[in-house]
Amino acid sequence: MPFSGGGLLELARLALPISAARIGLTMMLVVDNMMVGHFGTGDLAGLAFASVFVQTAQTVGLGLLTGGLVEISAAIGRGDPADAGAIWRRSLGYAFAIGLIAVGLGAFAGDLFLATGLAPDLAMEASGIVGILGWSLPPMLVYIASVMLLESMGRPFVAVWIMLGANLANLLLDWLLVFGPFGLPALGAEGAALGTLAVRVCIAVAIVAYIVRILPERRALGRPRLADHRWSAGRRQRRLGVAEGLSMGIESGSFSMMAVFAGRFGALELAAYTIAININMLLFMIAVGVGGATAVLAARARGRGDPAGMAAAAWSGYGVFAGATGVIALLLAVFPAAALGFYTNDPALAAVALPLVAIVGFVNLVDGAQRVVANVLRAYGEAWLPTSSHLFSYVFVMVPAGWLLGVAAGLGAMGLVLAIAIASVVATVLLFARFLWLSSRPLAPTGELRTGETG
Repeated sequence: MPFSGGGLLELARLALPISAARIGLTMMLVVDNMMVGHFGTGDLAGLAFASVFVQTAQTVGLGLLTGGLVEISAAIGRGDPADAGAIWRRSLGYAFAIGLIAVGLGAFAGDLFLATGLAPDLAMEASGIVGILGWSLPPMLVYIASVMLLESMGRPFVAVWIMLGANLANLLLDWLLVFGPFGLPALGAEGAALGTLAVRVCIAVAIVAYIVRILPERRALGRPRLADHRWSAGRRQRRLGVAEGLSMGIESGSFSMMAVFAGRFGALELAAYTIAININMLLFMIAVGVGGATAVLAARARGRGDPAGMAAAAWSGYGVFAGATGVIALLLAVFPAAALGFYTNDPALAAVALPLVAIVGFVNLVDGAQRVVANVLRAYGEAWLPTSSHLFSYVFVMVPAGWLLGVAAGLGAMGLVLAIAIASVVATVLLFARFLWLSSRPLAPTGELRTGETG
């Protein structure tokens, strides 16, 4: 296999800050859950369902924007920063439009929650939180599109510093708005949502301002033109983005169905499942970061017409991901109570959540692995195979397995977590087999679609 220390080092230099930025992105919602969990288990359940809706929309948006990451990286690889700038500006328009669509869909969140069988009072609370948190999606997606440009240009640390400031601000706002010190009203879950909304608007403004006013290469990105937004100009970008968005939407939607199953078990099981999925979501950002870095390096190699470089980037990504998440999985298995203490001091909740936390690191090993391999396939120009794999694995394997293990067999939240692991193993095997086949074949020209694909 093409695997070298130099490739690992280059991958790590890019993957570490990208992972840190992605973890910081997710950490805001994780901290919201931690703070609200200490405020009250009931509020945590309401925030959990609202977060499922918002996080699903954000994940789909992230997928839709992935085409921009791949195409910007390829443009950088072939030495065309002006084209990279045009792709970024096009991505900003896509990001804002996707965010506004998500806000519109959020107006129906209450009806959706009721249709799933959620208790009316919990559905009302969750929909109110969606009404606040949903407005953070347009600025959040603008931020993500801009981060992808900086990562493709080899400047990922900008996002790390912005995210560090954002998380400190979010922590302070959570304390003020959730618990209401100094005579302020204690708003609970709604306070956490308001704080996150304010912080996300600020980081979107900050990163766009950095790119257009401070970035050393800003002039090489070219000036804004109407031609940047021609529908035909974004054909390949949209093709990859729609396929990845659909793929991530299928996965997120299936996870949302698992949360619905958890809601059937009562507030305690739902809260325990939420904690386990929060930890998995946080760890999953390592996969998103390593996968994003791997896609950047592989796409640059594609831009250079270097198939050996693409394969080397892929194997380096697999090695970095397995090493990092393997260590974390072992730590969680040995010290689950330490991680759980960040979320709750409720003994009844801790008793249910502790075994879930102990195994969630190993679940993330396979759940994250499929995301890294999927990103590699996007860099190869694959559009629909990863989407088909996710449809099969997470809709036709995970959801039925979750029902059988969690509901029918009575294993509750533990059954749902086991179903996630089973589906992720299936997805990883399917995607990795495709990678082995592609890496053994000649590289298709960057402008061509693979056999059987359509625009």
